[in-house]
Amino acid sequence: MKRLALALLAALAAGCGPRYQSITFTLLNNTPVPVVVDDDAIEIPVGIAASIKATLHSSSMIEYDQEALDLDSQDRGVLAADPGPGARTFVLTGVAVGETCLSVEVEFAEEDCIPVRVTAAPP
Repeated sequence: MKRLALALLAALAAGCGPRYQSITFTLLNNTPVPVVVDDDAIEIPVGIAASIKATLHSSSMIEYDQEALDLDSQDRGVLAADPGPGARTFVLTGVAVGETCLSVEVEFAEEDCIPVRVTAAPP
């Protein structure tokens, strides 16, 4: 009976962890034209690269620590999303005018998809 109780406790503990609530971004570089990088929408002109830091927020009492995070553009012909030089940093580059979605993957599961609009380069 004691082994069963320990096994149940171990199973419950394994399921306890952060639960995705949202993501926020911090723009790390100065861009020559305005770029919008929010948790609910991203807008970037063609030819502009924005370096960002992503911060995950949990809806549970347990915060994110070293969990795997990836940002992936659903259409790399419109927006390129590549890993940056630091932890949880990424470089977003407007490739062509259009719309796509930036997938937020935490521990290899898609948790969110943020709408992206790539606009024409300013004159």
